[in-house]
Amino acid sequence: MKSFKARVDKRAYAIKIPGMIRLGFVLLLLIIIILLSVLIAIYLSKSAFWIYLGLQVISLIFVLFVIHQDRNSSYVLAWAILILAVPVAGLSIYLLWGRRSRFKKENIKFAEIENRVNEHIIPNPQLLDDLILDYPESKLFANFLYNSGFPVYQNTVCQYFSLGEDKFVQMFEDLRKAKEFIFMEYFILADGVIWEEVENILIQKAHEGVDVRLLFDDFGSIIKAPNDVIKKLRSNGVKVYNFNPVVRYISKLYINYRNHQKCCIIDGNLAYTGGTNLADEYANLYPRFGHWKDSAIRLEGDAVRGLTTMFLIMWEFESNIQEKDYEKYMPRPEYYQNAKGYFIPYWDSPLNNPNNPAEDIYRSMINNAKDYLYICTPYFIVDDFMISDLCRAAKSGVDVRLITPGIPDKWYAYVVTQSNYAKLMVGGVKVYQYTPGFIHGKTVIADDFHVITGCVNFDFRSFHLHFENSVYICGDPVLKDIYDDLLDIFKDCELMDLETWQQRPLRQKAIEAFMRIFSTLL
Repeated sequence: MKSFKARVDKRAYAIKIPGMIRLGFVLLLLIIIILLSVLIAIYLSKSAFWIYLGLQVISLIFVLFVIHQDRNSSYVLAWAILILAVPVAGLSIYLLWGRRSRFKKENIKFAEIENRVNEHIIPNPQLLDDLILDYPESKLFANFLYNSGFPVYQNTVCQYFSLGEDKFVQMFEDLRKAKEFIFMEYFILADGVIWEEVENILIQKAHEGVDVRLLFDDFGSIIKAPNDVIKKLRSNGVKVYNFNPVVRYISKLYINYRNHQKCCIIDGNLAYTGGTNLADEYANLYPRFGHWKDSAIRLEGDAVRGLTTMFLIMWEFESNIQEKDYEKYMPRPEYYQNAKGYFIPYWDSPLNNPNNPAEDIYRSMINNAKDYLYICTPYFIVDDFMISDLCRAAKSGVDVRLITPGIPDKWYAYVVTQSNYAKLMVGGVKVYQYTPGFIHGKTVIADDFHVITGCVNFDFRSFHLHFENSVYICGDPVLKDIYDDLLDIFKDCELMDLETWQQRPLRQKAIEAFMRIFSTLL
């Protein structure tokens, strides 16, 4: 990465004005909607008391409806508190933003695409049996993911990158060797050295006749991506879409659903996934929050099929272009026949609520850990049930450790994350803060036989509002690399002390308590 550092130009990191204008317009419109709701409520309370009283009664009745919905209890409670605190205004805001039924058409569309693509993905039940036979402890996890629609794969070699900069060096080399197609999907695309390198490669490959496709989240990139990125790429033969443009669904407030998935697929046989986005901070070229600790994996072989399937579903969902032949994008069968590990790539979306495999598989790992459970996450914004699960595991003798950042990227997420420390420590969970800076890796490893790594944070947004993906890995040599990396991370962390933590200022405790009430809506 030394050559990259020599090319760093801080002017590239400036906020992009066109994106800022679009974002400002959307935020202004949202503020106006909220203010109008409040002003109308105030007006009715003063000038039309009986109408206001009637709406208050309707709001109270509606709270019962909200509470009985089949959704996350913490999420429901936050909305119930808001509606009860400001009945008329709270109800109108909920009707605009909180109803799942507002996205019924998108739900149907996504399900149709997913079913169509999955028709070409024939699961191998024998591999599931083999996995359970080789690793009986994996039965609950493997069965759950398999029955949720995610096949088991073998014949795959996996490489782990403990730093984003190491991943980019290898990924660039692989991208330059692409012969047939390149599929890339990221939450953040930001101007800078990393993007300049990616852009040059994608354009070059498109000129060579390679099928190059890029999907990036509009909201995640809106003030960071180059102003003319889509126009430039399309004019050079790259197929590109910005997922869910923030202005397109403004009438539905669909802005709340974001694509947080991350993958790079090359010629069907090779894929990357993990925490890194296409931005310089992920390679420590732009030190925003101290040292940026991230991670990623490189898959080569049959398991790439799972990530390719995910990408094609998301591509059709955004582009409305249906593929004619899915199989030509899948791995060649001759790859790595002797590899021993098992892999289950999976994804999650806000359109399948209340079924959330990303959250459920985490809970399953927590509740079934026997020896140790190590969690690395940039955000820890969860409900009391998950905190209770972790504490129960710790009290049962499991070595439960949680790694969070020492320097935050979002102050409010940091506050809510820290608001959970005391409960965790009282319950026996060891809480570590990564003192050199911000840790962005998302990894859960337990009991020496399985690990989950990918894009899913321990927060409500990842579980319920974002499109996400990760990979469940069992019995592969890469587990030792991941385990050793976490042990090294512990050495760079501060182990939080309960007695010291409880002596933090009263003001900080008050802020934590307030932010926690509405944490699921952040």
